[in-house]
Amino acid sequence: MLSLVRGLHANPPANVRVIVNEGVRDGSITATELKNIYTGRTNYWDGGEHVVIAVLSDSTDEALDEVSGMDASEFRTFWQRLVFSGRGEEPRTATDAGSLVELVASTRGAIALVPADVPLKGVKVLHVK
Repeated sequence: MLSLVRGLHANPPANVRVIVNEGVRDGSITATELKNIYTGRTNYWDGGEHVVIAVLSDSTDEALDEVSGMDASEFRTFWQRLVFSGRGEEPRTATDAGSLVELVASTRGAIALVPADVPLKGVKVLHVK
């Protein structure tokens, strides 16, 4: 129940940006659409491209908690179950924020949450409505 309540707003904290690969056609996203991506309900962008979630490998990420309604451990377990059941693809991981930006830049359809102060190259920022 607490996870559901935490995730109702699904907005990342102000010090976090939602980034996507430059090939993603969308320029903005609603909080509900963002939550649907991070909870496996949405697997494709509007243009038909497969969504690839990218996260930090050892994160206890507040932004991930706000967006998905799950802490890092719950998020990993959730996605492991989806993968095991054949209903999802495990999020890709990076060891630090700079590597996460590079991963998104080089992966078609990728999305990630990054600190607002991380330099961005080869990605675009999605506005959360």
